[in-house]
Amino acid sequence: MIIDTPSQLNAEQSVGDWVTADYRFATVFEKHGIDFCCGGQKPVQEACAERGVSPETILREVTQVAAAPGSGERYDQWAPDFLADYIVNQFHNYTKEALPKIGDYLTAVVEAHGIAHPETRTIADLWVGIQAELSLHMQKEELLLFPYIRQLVRSGAAEKPPFGSAQALIAEMEAEHDATGDALAQIAHLSDSYTPPADACPTYRTLYALLQEFDAATKKHVHLENNILFPKAVGLEGEP
Repeated sequence: MIIDTPSQLNAEQSVGDWVTADYRFATVFEKHGIDFCCGGQKPVQEACAERGVSPETILREVTQVAAAPGSGERYDQWAPDFLADYIVNQFHNYTKEALPKIGDYLTAVVEAHGIAHPETRTIADLWVGIQAELSLHMQKEELLLFPYIRQLVRSGAAEKPPFGSAQALIAEMEAEHDATGDALAQIAHLSDSYTPPADACPTYRTLYALLQEFDAATKKHVHLENNILFPKAVGLEGEP
Protein backbone atom coordinates (compact mmCIF):
# COMPACT_ATOMS: atom_id res chain seq x y z
CA MET A 1 0.00 0.00 0.00
CA ILE A 2 1.41 3.39 -1.04
CA ILE A 3 0.57 6.34 1.17
CA ASP A 4 2.02 9.65 0.09
CA THR A 5 0.69 12.05 2.73
CA PRO A 6 -0.81 11.84 6.24
CA SER A 7 -4.16 12.86 4.72
CA GLN A 8 -4.26 9.43 3.07
CA LEU A 9 -3.88 7.61 6.36
CA ASN A 10 -6.86 6.03 8.06
CA ALA A 11 -7.31 3.91 11.15
CA GLU A 12 -8.34 0.83 9.17
CA GLN A 13 -4.85 0.61 7.69
CA SER A 14 -2.24 -1.35 9.57
CA VAL A 15 0.36 0.12 11.89
CA GLY A 16 2.97 -1.26 9.49
CA ASP A 17 1.38 0.62 6.58
CA TRP A 18 1.69 3.90 8.47
CA VAL A 19 5.34 3.32 9.38
CA THR A 20 6.09 2.16 5.84
CA ALA A 21 4.73 5.49 4.59
CA ASP A 22 7.35 7.31 6.66
CA TYR A 23 9.65 5.53 9.10
CA ARG A 24 9.74 8.65 11.26
CA PHE A 25 6.19 7.73 12.33
CA ALA A 26 7.68 4.84 14.30
CA THR A 27 8.63 7.29 17.05
CA VAL A 28 4.95 8.17 17.54
CA PHE A 29 3.90 4.54 17.92
CA GLU A 30 6.86 3.90 20.23
CA LYS A 31 5.82 6.83 22.40
CA HIS A 32 2.40 5.24 22.94
CA GLY A 33 3.72 1.69 23.40
CA ILE A 34 2.32 0.42 20.11
CA ASP A 35 4.28 -2.37 18.40
CA PHE A 36 4.98 -1.40 14.78
CA CYS A 37 7.28 -4.30 13.82
CA CYS A 38 6.12 -7.71 15.04
CA GLY A 39 2.61 -6.33 15.54
CA GLY A 40 2.69 -4.24 12.39
CA GLN A 41 -0.19 -6.05 10.67
CA LYS A 42 -2.68 -4.90 13.30
CA PRO A 43 -5.07 -2.09 12.24
CA VAL A 44 -4.23 1.25 13.82
CA GLN A 45 -7.71 1.48 15.33
CA GLU A 46 -7.31 -1.87 17.09
CA ALA A 47 -3.77 -1.11 18.27
CA CYS A 48 -4.89 2.25 19.66
CA ALA A 49 -7.83 0.69 21.49
CA GLU A 50 -5.49 -1.79 23.18
CA ARG A 51 -3.26 1.04 24.42
CA GLY A 52 -6.07 3.43 25.36
CA VAL A 53 -5.12 6.14 22.88
CA SER A 54 -7.32 7.60 20.16
CA PRO A 55 -6.42 7.19 16.47
CA GLU A 56 -6.98 10.94 16.12
CA THR A 57 -4.14 11.57 18.57
CA ILE A 58 -1.81 9.34 16.58
CA LEU A 59 -2.82 11.00 13.30
CA ARG A 60 -2.26 14.46 14.76
CA GLU A 61 1.20 13.50 15.98
CA VAL A 62 2.30 11.81 12.75
CA THR A 63 1.10 14.87 10.83
CA GLN A 64 3.38 16.99 12.99
CA VAL A 65 6.26 14.60 12.30
CA ALA A 66 5.56 14.68 8.56
CA ALA A 67 5.63 18.49 8.59
CA ALA A 68 9.16 18.53 10.02
CA PRO A 69 12.10 19.01 7.63
CA GLY A 70 13.35 15.89 5.89
CA SER A 71 11.53 12.73 4.97
CA GLY A 72 11.56 9.05 5.80
CA GLU A 73 13.02 6.51 3.40
CA ARG A 74 10.41 4.82 1.16
CA TYR A 75 11.74 1.29 1.58
CA ASP A 76 8.52 -0.07 0.08
CA GLN A 77 9.55 1.39 -3.28
CA TRP A 78 12.83 -0.54 -3.34
CA ALA A 79 13.17 -3.75 -5.36
CA PRO A 80 12.97 -6.82 -3.09
CA ASP A 81 16.46 -8.05 -3.94
CA PHE A 82 17.93 -4.60 -3.26
CA LEU A 83 16.08 -4.44 0.07
CA ALA A 84 17.34 -7.91 1.02
CA ASP A 85 20.92 -6.82 0.32
CA TYR A 86 20.37 -3.64 2.34
CA ILE A 87 19.08 -5.65 5.30
CA VAL A 88 22.16 -7.87 5.24
CA ASN A 89 24.60 -4.97 4.94
CA GLN A 90 22.86 -2.61 7.33
CA PHE A 91 21.38 -4.90 9.96
CA HIS A 92 22.82 -8.41 9.76
CA ASN A 93 26.40 -7.16 9.87
CA TYR A 94 25.57 -4.85 12.78
CA THR A 95 23.73 -7.62 14.65
CA LYS A 96 26.55 -10.13 14.21
CA GLU A 97 28.96 -7.66 15.78
CA ALA A 98 26.61 -6.44 18.51
CA LEU A 99 25.48 -9.85 19.84
CA PRO A 100 28.84 -11.00 21.29
CA LYS A 101 29.85 -7.47 22.25
CA ILE A 102 26.75 -6.96 24.38
CA GLY A 103 27.18 -10.48 25.75
CA ASP A 104 30.66 -9.56 27.00
CA TYR A 105 29.36 -6.39 28.65
CA LEU A 106 26.59 -8.38 30.30
CA THR A 107 29.07 -10.89 31.71
CA ALA A 108 31.12 -8.07 33.23
CA VAL A 109 28.07 -6.32 34.69
CA VAL A 110 26.63 -9.51 36.18
CA GLU A 111 29.96 -10.31 37.82
CA ALA A 112 30.23 -6.83 39.34
CA HIS A 113 26.57 -6.00 40.04
CA GLY A 114 24.61 -9.26 39.86
CA ILE A 115 24.06 -9.52 43.60
CA ALA A 116 22.86 -5.94 44.06
CA HIS A 117 20.92 -5.99 40.77
CA PRO A 118 19.64 -9.54 40.15
CA GLU A 119 17.68 -8.33 37.13
CA THR A 120 20.98 -8.24 35.24
CA ARG A 121 21.21 -12.03 35.64
CA THR A 122 17.79 -12.44 34.08
CA ILE A 123 18.76 -10.07 31.25
CA ALA A 124 21.90 -12.14 30.64
CA ASP A 125 19.82 -15.34 30.44
CA LEU A 126 17.45 -13.71 27.97
CA TRP A 127 20.40 -12.51 25.91
CA VAL A 128 21.70 -16.06 25.48
CA GLY A 129 18.39 -16.97 23.87
CA ILE A 130 18.40 -13.87 21.65
CA GLN A 131 21.91 -14.64 20.45
CA ALA A 132 21.02 -18.21 19.52
CA GLU A 133 17.72 -17.25 17.88
CA LEU A 134 19.05 -14.39 15.78
CA SER A 135 22.23 -16.15 14.71
CA LEU A 136 20.30 -19.07 13.23
CA HIS A 137 17.60 -16.75 11.89
CA MET A 138 20.05 -14.59 9.92
CA GLN A 139 21.81 -17.68 8.58
CA LYS A 140 18.52 -19.02 7.19
CA GLU A 141 17.82 -15.68 5.55
CA GLU A 142 21.25 -15.37 3.98
CA LEU A 143 21.48 -18.99 2.80
CA LEU A 144 17.87 -19.81 1.97
CA LEU A 145 15.29 -17.05 1.75
CA PHE A 146 17.25 -14.11 0.35
CA PRO A 147 18.90 -16.10 -2.49
CA TYR A 148 15.43 -17.38 -3.41
CA ILE A 149 14.08 -13.83 -3.47
CA ARG A 150 16.93 -12.79 -5.78
CA GLN A 151 16.09 -15.66 -8.15
CA LEU A 152 12.44 -14.65 -8.24
CA VAL A 153 13.31 -11.02 -8.98
CA ARG A 154 15.89 -11.73 -11.67
CA SER A 155 14.24 -14.57 -13.54
CA GLY A 156 10.59 -14.15 -12.64
CA ALA A 157 10.55 -17.78 -11.56
CA ALA A 158 12.55 -20.24 -9.52
CA GLU A 159 12.63 -23.95 -8.86
CA LYS A 160 10.66 -25.14 -5.88
CA PRO A 161 12.96 -24.45 -2.91
CA PRO A 162 13.95 -27.14 -0.40
CA PHE A 163 12.04 -25.27 2.30
CA GLY A 164 8.78 -25.64 0.36
CA SER A 165 7.85 -22.03 -0.28
CA ALA A 166 8.73 -18.50 0.73
CA GLN A 167 5.41 -18.31 2.55
CA ALA A 168 6.18 -21.36 4.68
CA LEU A 169 9.68 -20.19 5.61
CA ILE A 170 8.46 -16.65 6.27
CA ALA A 171 5.81 -17.91 8.69
CA GLU A 172 8.60 -19.61 10.63
CA MET A 173 10.74 -16.48 10.55
CA GLU A 174 7.92 -14.25 11.73
CA ALA A 175 7.47 -16.56 14.72
CA GLU A 176 11.19 -16.14 15.44
CA HIS A 177 10.77 -12.37 15.20
CA ASP A 178 7.96 -12.59 17.76
CA ALA A 179 10.16 -14.58 20.15
CA THR A 180 13.01 -12.09 19.85
CA GLY A 181 10.63 -9.16 20.23
CA ASP A 182 9.15 -10.67 23.39
CA ALA A 183 12.62 -11.20 24.88
CA LEU A 184 13.69 -7.63 24.07
CA ALA A 185 10.47 -6.31 25.62
CA GLN A 186 11.29 -8.22 28.80
CA ILE A 187 14.78 -6.72 28.83
CA ALA A 188 13.36 -3.23 28.36
CA HIS A 189 11.03 -3.82 31.30
CA LEU A 190 13.70 -5.31 33.55
CA SER A 191 16.08 -2.42 32.79
CA ASP A 192 13.41 0.26 33.36
CA SER A 193 13.61 1.22 29.67
CA TYR A 194 17.42 1.03 29.75
CA THR A 195 17.76 3.42 32.68
CA PRO A 196 20.99 2.68 34.61
CA PRO A 197 20.63 2.60 38.42
CA ALA A 198 22.26 5.30 40.52
CA ASP A 199 25.19 3.05 41.43
CA ALA A 200 25.90 1.98 37.84
CA CYS A 201 29.54 2.02 36.78
CA PRO A 202 30.61 3.19 33.28
CA THR A 203 30.46 -0.39 31.97
CA TYR A 204 26.90 -0.78 33.27
CA ARG A 205 25.87 2.50 31.63
CA THR A 206 27.49 1.50 28.34
CA LEU A 207 25.68 -1.84 28.45
CA TYR A 208 22.29 -0.18 28.73
CA ALA A 209 23.15 2.28 25.93
CA LEU A 210 24.15 -0.64 23.70
CA LEU A 211 20.98 -2.56 24.56
CA GLN A 212 18.83 0.46 23.75
CA GLU A 213 20.61 0.91 20.42
CA PHE A 214 20.19 -2.80 19.64
CA ASP A 215 16.48 -2.67 20.50
CA ALA A 216 15.90 0.24 18.11
CA ALA A 217 17.92 -1.34 15.30
CA THR A 218 16.14 -4.68 15.68
CA LYS A 219 12.70 -3.08 15.55
CA LYS A 220 13.58 -1.39 12.26
CA HIS A 221 15.13 -4.64 10.98
CA VAL A 222 11.95 -6.58 11.77
CA HIS A 223 9.71 -3.84 10.34
CA LEU A 224 11.54 -3.93 7.00
CA GLU A 225 11.13 -7.70 6.81
CA ASN A 226 7.66 -8.29 8.26
CA ASN A 227 5.92 -5.31 6.72
CA ILE A 228 7.76 -4.85 3.42
CA LEU A 229 10.17 -7.56 2.24
CA PHE A 230 8.23 -10.65 3.31
CA PRO A 231 4.92 -9.58 1.70
CA LYS A 232 6.80 -8.69 -1.49
CA ALA A 233 8.45 -12.12 -1.52
CA VAL A 234 5.12 -13.92 -1.10
CA GLY A 235 3.67 -11.78 -3.87
CA LEU A 236 6.52 -12.59 -6.23
CA GLU A 237 6.17 -16.29 -5.56
CA GLY A 238 2.47 -16.12 -6.33
CA GLU A 239 2.92 -14.40 -9.68
CA PRO A 240 2.48 -16.64 -12.76
